[in-house]
Amino acid sequence: MKHTLIHLNSSPYSNLSCKEGLDLALVLATFEQPVDLCISGGALAILATNQNPSAEQGKNLHKLLEGLEFYDIENIFVEKSDQIAGSDIWQGIQALESQDWHSLFSNYQQVFRF
Repeated sequence: MKHTLIHLNSSPYSNLSCKEGLDLALVLATFEQPVDLCISGGALAILATNQNPSAEQGKNLHKLLEGLEFYDIENIFVEKSDQIAGSDIWQGIQALESQDWHSLFSNYQQVFRF
């Protein structure tokens, strides 16, 4: 059984939940704790490469995705039916079939949802 899954489901710029989830992933990985991410719902917007958030919305969270590999966070999952089409989407995701997506959550000791 794997250790930690962080499920990002909130829109990246409507509140701080998505950023807090990414921050938790980075902190865990900094201390060499295995962590995977899954993204659904409003958080799928974080995958768009052409983001331009306003000052009120905060940092461009998409830029954090590129650095995940330096923290050994290599598994970023989306459900295949949720996957956003287009060439302006970050390519570091793994699309899972619905059955695999639903069983994903039971494969971890800890699941945090943001």
